Amino acid sequence: MTVPTREECMAILRDADMAPNVLEHIVLVEAIASAIAEAIGRRRPGSVDRALVTAGALLHDLGRSRTHDITHASVGVGMAEGMGLDPRLVEIIRRHVGAGLLPHEAEALGLPAWDGMPRTLEEKIVCHADTLTGRRGRSTLARTLEDIRRHPGSGEWERRAVALHRELSELAGMDVDLIGPWAGRG
Repeated sequence: MTVPTREECMAILRDADMAPNVLEHIVLVEAIASAIAEAIGRRRPGSVDRALVTAGALLHDLGRSRTHDITHASVGVGMAEGMGLDPRLVEIIRRHVGAGLLPHEAEALGLPAWDGMPRTLEEKIVCHADTLTGRRGRSTLARTLEDIRRHPGSGEWERRAVALHRELSELAGMDVDLIGPWAGRG
C-alpha cells in the first residue's frame, strides 16, 4: 500500500466535507509535524518517513468530519480502514489522542480498549505536533502544559507530553519549541 500524497490527502479531506476550522488545525499540525520531521531527518538521515508524517498529520483528525467528541479517533480509524488506507496511517489516527492512551484509558474515554500509545517515530511526531496546537494556534510545551493542568487527573497526560517533547527534542538536537516559523510563540 502506498501513502497518499499531500494532494490526495487534501482531496480525502474535501470529500469528507471537513469544517474550515478543523482544516485550519490539520494544516497547522502538518506544518509542525513536517518541521519536526525535517529537523530530525537532517540530524538522522533516513530515520523518518516524511511522506508518512505529512499524510498522518493531514489525516489524524479525519473522524472530525463526522464528530467533534473524543470518539473522532475511532470514527477516523474506521473511515481510514474503509478507504483501504495504509495501516501505518490508521495507527497514526488511532494513536494521536492526547499524548497517548493505554487501553483502559481509551475505554474510560468512550473509545475501544485499544493501545493508543504512539510507538513509531512518525506516530510520536504527529501526536506531539497535535499536542502543540492550542486555541490560539501553535503552542509551546509550557503553554500546552498549562492547558493540560486544567483537566482533572491530568498528571499522566502531562508526564507523557513532557516525555514526547524531550524525546523529539533530543532526536532533533534542539528544543522542539524552537523548530518552525512560530519558534517560541504560543
